[in-house]
Amino acid sequence: MSLLGIDLGTTGIKCAAYNEDGKMLCKTYREYPLHMPKKGIAELDQGLVVGGLFENIKELNSFEAVLKDPVEALSISVSGDEAMPVDKRGAPLYNTIMTMDTRGNKENEWINGIIGAEELYRITGQPPSNLYPLNKLLWFKNNKPEIFEKIHKFLCWEEFIFLKLGAEPVSDYSVTCRTLAFDLIKKQYSREILSKTGIDANLFPKAVLSGTLIGSVDKKLGASLGFRNDVKIVTGGFDQICAALGSGVVKDGMASIGTGTMEIMQICFKKPVTDIKMMNYGYPFCNHALDGLFITMSINYCGGVIFKWYRDNLSQAEQEYAQKKGLKIYDVIMDLALKSKFPVQFLPYFEGSQTPRNNPDVAGAILGMTLRTKREDIIKGMFEGITFDLRLNIEKMEQTGIKIDTLRATGGGARSDIWLRIKADVTGKIIQKIDVDESGCMAVAVLAGYGIGKFNSVPDVLKKWVKVGQEFEPDMKKHRKYQAKYEQWLALYESLEKFKILH
Repeated sequence: MSLLGIDLGTTGIKCAAYNEDGKMLCKTYREYPLHMPKKGIAELDQGLVVGGLFENIKELNSFEAVLKDPVEALSISVSGDEAMPVDKRGAPLYNTIMTMDTRGNKENEWINGIIGAEELYRITGQPPSNLYPLNKLLWFKNNKPEIFEKIHKFLCWEEFIFLKLGAEPVSDYSVTCRTLAFDLIKKQYSREILSKTGIDANLFPKAVLSGTLIGSVDKKLGASLGFRNDVKIVTGGFDQICAALGSGVVKDGMASIGTGTMEIMQICFKKPVTDIKMMNYGYPFCNHALDGLFITMSINYCGGVIFKWYRDNLSQAEQEYAQKKGLKIYDVIMDLALKSKFPVQFLPYFEGSQTPRNNPDVAGAILGMTLRTKREDIIKGMFEGITFDLRLNIEKMEQTGIKIDTLRATGGGARSDIWLRIKADVTGKIIQKIDVDESGCMAVAVLAGYGIGKFNSVPDVLKKWVKVGQEFEPDMKKHRKYQAKYEQWLALYESLEKFKILH
């Protein structure tokens, strides 16, 4: 029997089936568009996501490898901080408000005022931000009272998908810890936070440890999706936690860099370091999928999504070439960076900045354009700008005493050796390419197997499934050469920080 891992991201959803030895049998993918009518608004129609998931599952179940080795259990990795109100029937009352949506700023300021930012950080591990579901729930209360009155549950993606598959809307600690209503250490919703904000704890879902069996796919639905068995449902996790898990980050001090829609660095700890300096830089602490461990993260909204922006707006020539040669468009775009002679300066803040600057209003920028500038110079500038942001986060973390020597690279960005070399040279750190095609899907497939008793230990299975591939050591000569450009990049941010978009 095989195991199904689902990875629900900001712009698309993947499914992958694995056998018990960790071999990927097949995978599927569906993309969906965000609704972004103006800056600060980012929503997603749940119907597009559920439709994409069901199409993925039907396609996956039609592959010969899965027909021979049918799915027995599934679990899911989900993008965090995104929540939706549903009624008693489980029907959405409003589109899902996405991570980069800035609604909730005023509500977060109010919460910080009545509880205190430092106290919130101590309890939840979450620094001040507009991101959290609690903010969004209060936004509905303040701005959409007609919807707030009808809310039966306020769900994140994990619980909503489980509900649509026929199970109870149960979440896991790594997802619920991002609500700003959850006590990181006690692993329960905080009475202090909810009582002071006037929110009923029953609006949030039940939370359990990742890898917990919670039910089965509805039989009639399962048959229509092509499942041949009674498929069990097991709790998964927040996608960044799953990316770390799927990289084999299961011990104190281990670190990874996941480049999907966003680029996020994850570092594993035995105990949260919720001090004022970490809070001011905006570094959250989350429950790991494994009991007794925690993860902190740096966050950059513009990782892989910036290459999607390039693909959709500037890549006609690359698309024609890829189609003609039968190549993947992103491979063509990224390989073009090798030709760059005059890379531009790039500020990767098309939807504001997160750690360590925490400025939702700052805009992105492409600077240093001349008549010599070519498409490849823009692409390499994008590589460098995103990596400068990573270096900035590493430096800020190291200022708090956190030591980072090696980063395990996962996600779509890890497929580009060009980018991994740039990461090593810019940061001065060793970058290890993990020989895992889809770390998020693989991680939750392992959790699914653990949840049904197929595996006795998640770390032991990951030792077998996760292989370290090529290692990129920094060229210190290039690292020193990057110093001047990095310093200029820092100065450019300071110059443009107060620039406002007038549309």
